[in-house]
Amino acid sequence: MNSFFSWIAGVFSAPSEVLEFDSMRPRKQPAQTIYDAFQAEASKRPGREYDEWVVAEREAVLRASVEYAACHGLRVPTREFIQEAEEMAFGADYGAKLARIIAEYMTDPHE
Repeated sequence: MNSFFSWIAGVFSAPSEVLEFDSMRPRKQPAQTIYDAFQAEASKRPGREYDEWVVAEREAVLRASVEYAACHGLRVPTREFIQEAEEMAFGADYGAKLARIIAEYMTDPHE
């Protein structure tokens, strides 16, 4: 019986980073993947200069977007588009807006 309960506990437990609720996190792909990449890189801001972390975050978002697009046959955003999206996103939910703008670009059927 102990092994059964251990198995159940393993099935229903989650890594600590998943248990932390983020109300800004998009619920749909590819925005969720892009947002996660942005947040992971943004968590490294302390100790970095502005010029360093802004480039690192931009590259992380670009890399996540390109990889997701390649795997799912979507439109691939350019570095220039990522920079434009950064300028369009603002506010407390900047990361979520950024991810949604890029995801919309990637999934737009009219392009």
